[in-house]
Amino acid sequence: MSEDQGNQDCRATEFDYLLADPHMQMLKAALPYMPSSRQRFCSMLIQIQQIQRTRSLFQDGQLSTMELARSGNKTASPIEMLQAIKPYASQRERELIEMLENLQIMMQAIS
Repeated sequence: MSEDQGNQDCRATEFDYLLADPHMQMLKAALPYMPSSRQRFCSMLIQIQQIQRTRSLFQDGQLSTMELARSGNKTASPIEMLQAIKPYASQRERELIEMLENLQIMMQAIS
């Protein structure tokens, strides 16, 4: 992991909020206060629970559309996707994303 990525805040996505479970959040909050061996076990338990929740959400059709933040707009543009991922990028990656956004805007203007 680069230094730029290591100093970055980790922000929750809409997908993270869908997977959130109050009991799992409580367990995550308690992790630093547990002995090392228990932290390891509970961390794995949390990840397993998240995988099971993800599978369940897809099976139930709750995640079949994945139109989380796009209020009913059925056709997402590449610019929307770039804007959605930009907050999670490093400074260098953000610059690249902005360059791609500008390129996409220019291509739309030409066509």
